[in-house]
Order: sequence, then structure tokens, then C-alpha cells
Amino acid sequence: MSQENAEITSGIVEEYFGFKSHWASTRPGERIHYLDEGPKTGDAVILVHGSAIGITAAANFYLTIPVLVEAGYRVIAPDLYGYGWTETPEGVEPWRPNHVDLLLRLMQHLGLEKAWFIGNSLGGMVTADLAINHPERVLGNIIIGTGGARWQHGSRFEPNQTSRGEYVPYSRDLVRRAMEHLVNDPRILTERLIEFRVKMAERPGAYERHLEATRKREEIKKLSPFNYEKAKQCLVPTLFIYGREDRINPPEDALAGAEAFPNADMVLFGHCGHWTMIERADDFHAHMLRFLRGQAQQLAALNPQIKNS
Repeated sequence: MSQENAEITSGIVEEYFGFKSHWASTRPGERIHYLDEGPKTGDAVILVHGSAIGITAAANFYLTIPVLVEAGYRVIAPDLYGYGWTETPEGVEPWRPNHVDLLLRLMQHLGLEKAWFIGNSLGGMVTADLAINHPERVLGNIIIGTGGARWQHGSRFEPNQTSRGEYVPYSRDLVRRAMEHLVNDPRILTERLIEFRVKMAERPGAYERHLEATRKREEIKKLSPFNYEKAKQCLVPTLFIYGREDRINPPEDALAGAEAFPNADMVLFGHCGHWTMIERADDFHAHMLRFLRGQAQQLAALNPQIKNS
């Protein structure tokens, strides 16, 4: 592996995307790296990234953060355990329950009782888990992907066929191919974005951490699968946004997620893969803002089980 990127620092986030780094330590050995953009008085929106090689919160949501800030929201975007610049405490596995715990710890650190959440892929599984088990902390949830649900009547393909944590020798072409797998049209991927992801992947130990986090992502699916019964009791307003050409998960699984939550809507974009917030950015942001500005409350009002406070 190239040594030229061994000495890069978190300043690369501001260099490539213009976002300043912030840090939080809620226990020994932990150093959570997060972005904090927009007015501190605005409603908080917490963005939770996915799990592909070289990923960070900034690299996942670099188009979404400015839109939310312009709309008056405070945007919090952490790197999860095992990803980006976050340092994981010894003995803490980089898997879903601990990612949920990271979000709760960060909210406590920032003094946030409630927030809106947007989760991409792995991040959608994390925010779905958070909404199911801690609904009082979630104003509303936008899930880019499936939230961990699986269609029970036969899907067209098995999810995550190309990324389950098996060892594959690192190469820069591996990073490019992994990113191309996430989109319908690879031409949308800029060389600068690929360059950032390569630099992140080539930091000392980063590729090994990626493989371990990917293995743990798959392991926890078996140990703690999506809880359909608890989801049926979760009244958090939820919006699923999905790409018809997604090659990571079949669209049926997104429908399963939308059916599991009582107060859920689903939007399906054509000519779009796994990265709806990048491939169909303008449309994604329009649906996102509509949800944050009123659709969530309208969904809740349709359900007689819930009363708006």
C-alpha cells in the first residue's frame, strides 16, 4: 500500500469539503470525530453515513450538509466506530448497537434531547434501530436504503454480495470499483471524491479497520436482526428513499422497511443506485426538506395512535 497518505490528518475534511472537524470524548479511549455545521439554534439533523471503503460522514453527505444549513438546520455528522477519524475505545465492537450508543453519547455531549436523523445504508440500519429502541429521541427519520428489513416473500437478489468483510488485497482500483457499485451512472463520481476516499483508505490500519467493521456489520445482522414486532410499535415518522437500480439491496427490502413502520412513506427514484442523495441530489433534497418541514407531522397526524406534542 502506498505510503504517501500515511501522514494525512483530519484537516483533509476541510481541504476537500470545507467542513471543520470537531471532537468529543465521552469515555476513556474514545475520540468521536464529527461535523457541526449551521446555526446552533436550529433544529438538529444528525446524518449517519454508510460503510463502504474510505467512507466518512463528509464524503457521504457533502452535498446534503450545505442544503440543510441554508434551510436553517444545525447539522451534526459523526464518523461511526471503525470509520473515518473516530477513535474507538478498547473492547467496543464497531457494530450497530454500539453505533446507536455513539449517537446517544454524542447527543448527550451536545445537550440534544431530540433530533432529526438521516441514515444512509449502514447509517439507515443504525437510525432505524435508534428509532425503534429510543423513539423519544427521534423527531423523524429518513432512511436511505432498507433500515435492515428484508422482504419475506423472495427478493430478486441477496444484499451486500460484494462487501461482506472477506479479505481482498487492497488496491486503488478496489476503491474505485466499490464506489462505482454504489451508483447507476459512474460518471457522477468525481475524481476528487475518489481521490479523497483513496487517501482515507490508505491511512495506516484503515483498510484493516474497514474489513473488521464490515465483518461486524454482517455478524450483527444474524445476532440482532431487524425487529419487525418492535418496528410495528414505533410511531416515529419515517421516510424511505430508494434507488430503483440499487445493487446493494433489492427494492423489495426497502418496501419491507416501509411496511414495518406504521408512520412511513416511501419514495423510489428511477435511474438511481444506492446513493440517492448524490445521484438524484436535487430530488432527494426536495423530499428531505418537505419531510422536515411538515410531512413528518402530517404522517403522524394520520395515525390515531399518536398525538402531536
